[in-house]
This record gives sequence, C-alpha cells and structure tokens, in this order.
Amino acid sequence: MNKFTSVLDFIKLWIFQNRVFILYQCEHFVLAGMILFFGLWGVKIVTKTTRNVFTIRNIDPITTGFLTNIFKYSLTIFVIVSALSSIGLKTSSIFAAFGTIGLVIGLAWQSALSNLASGLLIITFRIFKVGDYINIGNVTGKITNVEIFCTLFKTFDGTIISVPNGKILTENIINFSKSNEYRNKITLGIARNLIQKDINIIKKILLDTVSVNDKIIKNSIVNIIVDEITNNSINFTVFFWINDFINKKEICSDLINILKNNLELYEKSCVLWINND
Repeated sequence: MNKFTSVLDFIKLWIFQNRVFILYQCEHFVLAGMILFFGLWGVKIVTKTTRNVFTIRNIDPITTGFLTNIFKYSLTIFVIVSALSSIGLKTSSIFAAFGTIGLVIGLAWQSALSNLASGLLIITFRIFKVGDYINIGNVTGKITNVEIFCTLFKTFDGTIISVPNGKILTENIINFSKSNEYRNKITLGIARNLIQKDINIIKKILLDTVSVNDKIIKNSIVNIIVDEITNNSINFTVFFWINDFINKKEICSDLINILKNNLELYEKSCVLWINND
C-alpha cells in the first residue's frame, strides 16, 4: 500500500511540475483531432461536390471516378500531414518519412504502381467507357467502374470481376459496344434422303425465314452455304447480322426454333440437328 501511495504521489508531483507542458500538448492534440475530424469531413464534401460538377459537365464516368479518387486521397494525405504538424512534428520530417515509406512501397508494390499508371492511360486515351461490353483475356462483361488499381466488370451472370489495370493494357481488348453490327451463324443438318433434290428450296426457306425476322438487321446480307454433304445429311450454315450483342443468345435461340418449325412444315422430321456456334 505504501509503495502504491508513493507511486501515486510521484505521478501527481510529475504532473504538477510539467502542467504547462501537458496543457500545451493537450491543446495541440485537441487541435490535431479537430483538424483530422473537420479535414476528413471537408474532404468528403469536396470530393462529392467535385464528382457532381464533373457529372453536370458530362465528364465521362470513368474519368470522373478516377480523378475524384486521386483528388480524395491527395487531400486526405494533406489533412493527415497538417494534423501531425499541429502536434509539433516538423513537416520536413513528415515528408522525409513519407518519402522513405513511398520508396519502400514503390519497390514492394511495383505491380500496384504499374496498375496506377495503366489506369491513367485508360482514362487518358478513353479505351472504353462505363457500360461498354468488352472481352479481355477470358473475361467478358460490362464495365462498371475504373478504379485506381483495377477495373470492375459485371459478367452476364451478375458476377463482379476485378481485373488489374496493368493486365488490361497487355491483353487484346474486344469492345463489343464500339460496333452496332454483329455477325452470327446457325448450323444445321438436314436429312439427305428427304431433301436431296430440294437443296435450293431448303436454302430459300432458310433465307426467307431469317430475312423477315425483326431481330435481324434490315437489308443486311444473309448468307446460306452448304458446308458438307455426308451419307446421312446435308449440312448448312446460315450467316446473319444482328445489332443486339447483349441478347444474341436469346435471338439465336428463337431463330433456331422458327427455322426448325418452317423446315419441318416443308418436310416433317427433316432437321437432324441445329445449333448456334
């Protein structure tokens, strides 16, 4: 008990002797806390305002998101440095520390810095925009956002995939949204013993069925070719153009059913197989 009392008395004495210094430091810590609180709150407001201004001026969403993120992180660093400076840390020492940390991070995160640089190139050259359907490597989907280090895709099954920006610039990019015309094909096999003498009639049925379909681009070229004649079947390929990439599977599926029905109205059970490659 006596030891505890002695320690407590020592603490009280130390506080009394250093009360001016403690009050001084408390003031600075309170100031640092206020700078941090109001500074980060201000960063949030400024970032939101900047984003709204870019949106009003019809700036591309990719550019808007990328630049506002950089703006936000830069201001956040400034607020943190200001808060540290207010408690007595020298700004030069802070920046020297940040420089050292930056060097270490730069060596350890070379790929991350590469992704950052790639992100800048993506928004500078406008390789694609939010809402575009693109294929990169084995990933196909709609661009939802370009962030500082990665690009977000939403695939046709609703999965969100994150692809590093650096990888995007090293892969071949297929942008399906850059064109309004997409060629598709349907292949089918017709029983040879049933239509051997009626190839031209079959081709006309195929051509008429595809040409009048309202999902096919009007006045576009429809090609019907005979691919192969086997012992059992005559195989055809139908080439046609559509302008709806997103729903192409549904369009082709509907067209397959219509083709099969029209062909079998002419000759029952003549279609051996039919599919969309």
